[in-house]
Amino acid sequence: MSKAELIEKIASEVRVCVKCPLWQGRRKAVPGDGSVKASVVFVGEAPGYWEDAKGLPFVGAAGKVLDSLFEKIGLPRESVFITNVVKCRPPENP
Repeated sequence: MSKAELIEKIASEVRVCVKCPLWQGRRKAVPGDGSVKASVVFVGEAPGYWEDAKGLPFVGAAGKVLDSLFEKIGLPRESVFITNVVKCRPPENP
């Protein structure tokens, strides 16, 4: 199994996971996004409102800050992998 296939398999499992109560309040699980060939990985704490809505990590306010930092150092967002420790939005997480 290739690295891309393995990442997609894990993402598929995350999207339907019901192993903890957080699944009950989610719109979309957030497995991660980015290059499977990345040598740099960013790991956040948990999805917020916009991440839950879109199913992608760091697309809300924190994502805008992260994108501006990437731009300042000349690192394309597409060249890294971004994920969170917790894959579903905790209640009231902004």
